[in-house]
Amino acid sequence: MRDPKVPASWPLESRPPWLTLAGATLQHAAIMSVTLVFPLLVADAAGADEATRARYLDLAMLALGVGTLLQAWRWRGIGSGFLIPAVFTAAYVPPALLAARTGGLGAVAAMTIAAGIAEMLLSTQIRRLRAWVPAEVMGIVVLLIGLILGLLGFRLMLGIGHGAGPETPGSLAGGVAALAVVLAVTVWGNARLRPVAALCGLAAGTALTFFLDGGAQGGGIPASPGASFISWPVVLPDFTHGALLPGFLMGALACLARASGDIVTAQRANDPNWTAPDFEQIRRGTMADGLGTLAAGLLGVPGLNTYSASIGLAVATRILARRVGIAVGLFWCAMALLPGTAGLVLAIPRSVLGATLLFSAAFVVAAGMGIVAQRLLDARRTATIGLAVILGLSYDLVPQFYARMPGWLGGMIGSSLVLALLTALLLNALFRIGTASRASLSWNRDDEDLSAPAAFILEQGRRWGAVAAVVERAAAALEEFAHAAPALAEPGSAVEMEASWDELALDLRLRWQGKPLPEGRAEPGEDPVALALAVLRHRAGRLREAGLPDGRRELRLRFEA
Repeated sequence: MRDPKVPASWPLESRPPWLTLAGATLQHAAIMSVTLVFPLLVADAAGADEATRARYLDLAMLALGVGTLLQAWRWRGIGSGFLIPAVFTAAYVPPALLAARTGGLGAVAAMTIAAGIAEMLLSTQIRRLRAWVPAEVMGIVVLLIGLILGLLGFRLMLGIGHGAGPETPGSLAGGVAALAVVLAVTVWGNARLRPVAALCGLAAGTALTFFLDGGAQGGGIPASPGASFISWPVVLPDFTHGALLPGFLMGALACLARASGDIVTAQRANDPNWTAPDFEQIRRGTMADGLGTLAAGLLGVPGLNTYSASIGLAVATRILARRVGIAVGLFWCAMALLPGTAGLVLAIPRSVLGATLLFSAAFVVAAGMGIVAQRLLDARRTATIGLAVILGLSYDLVPQFYARMPGWLGGMIGSSLVLALLTALLLNALFRIGTASRASLSWNRDDEDLSAPAAFILEQGRRWGAVAAVVERAAAALEEFAHAAPALAEPGSAVEMEASWDELALDLRLRWQGKPLPEGRAEPGEDPVALALAVLRHRAGRLREAGLPDGRRELRLRFEA
């Protein structure tokens, strides 16, 4: 497997050749098409006839295109600008199925509109939410999404569960062949083949399935009957079912966390020197995600969310260009507007799509683990991560337990992702009790143990769950300052330190009675103070020294995340 630090073949703002652009677009569109199962399941739950299902599928494809374009285009503070397509999400499926059975497709549309508005409002407070939704929670969400996608892909390969293909002789063989081809091209393929690895797998798996099945359709999902132009609206929103709202609001919260995690994953993929999330970019991306769900509700279909599998595919193929996202959005809009195209999209065997999902999910799982590993973990955060993952997986492993829950509670939880997110958020809020946002230390300048300040900030960083790289830079700077302290502070006096962490930066304040730091950029070889000053300036993003009213000196250091 290639080194993840190798630059992308086609980075964010690049212009891939038309052939590469077309291949990447088809790959993303193909793995996105499996999520069209969700609106069709909702239409089935509402008792829709074949004509309504056909119109519903056309509007669903249009929603995919609009949501993807909103994310890829950076317009008036909306959209992350990354290659993160929008798809129908499992987070909205349980409440949408309940709404479809209770109030029909009109109730689904109304509650989806409310969920989209809720996510948009939450996105404006993403900076204030950062302490309550820290990076490790985003990592948990990305990790669970990868596991959910992988299990979904595995079920589709085997023909198990909703939306899976029929168990035909060629379906499993086609899925296994698709996975084998994707892996072979990704690992051993040349530079021209690797960007279209998933497309090669889709083509090989589909051809083998149709050959072994004698041309039988492997998709198992009925296509639109006949060829007709898109028609809107299918239904009008029905806001009279307010009792259904909690489930959709929990779905919106899960989608906000998932979108945040996906955007962080995209930031990591596009920046090899990534150390911490860019919350302004997350705000723009989650705003676009909520607006996409709002647009889907107005079209009458269930809500959308960013697609982790596409990020995994982009990382695997090293095609990260934003133009691919725009091309994918335009592709789905064209598919929705052209008559008779739904049958072509749904002709891909579900087992082959499952193999591609399984492949992409591996990269999503690795990305989630990487986000969690960026943090220093103490017992509190370790418990939060472990319990959230275990309880999230339990939703699918022991469904009989959750089936006995009251209807309102079961509707609020809805899925393994929502359960894991709720667990992580509640434990994170609980464990913040007794954890101060600031910490202080005082040591005598004559102490022989010069490692105490560095050890203190490392331990405190674990308590805060701060970014490991940031804390390590601060510890190295403090170790140098401790060596210089005897030359700065008066004999027998104390050096005081105050530290604080706000998810964006680690701030240190050092105070002592004695000499100021030397002015200018002294040569490190002159004395220990000059060496310490050179290291401090190299490690810290900001450095400022000033005198205090009581005659002491104060040094302020800021280590950006």
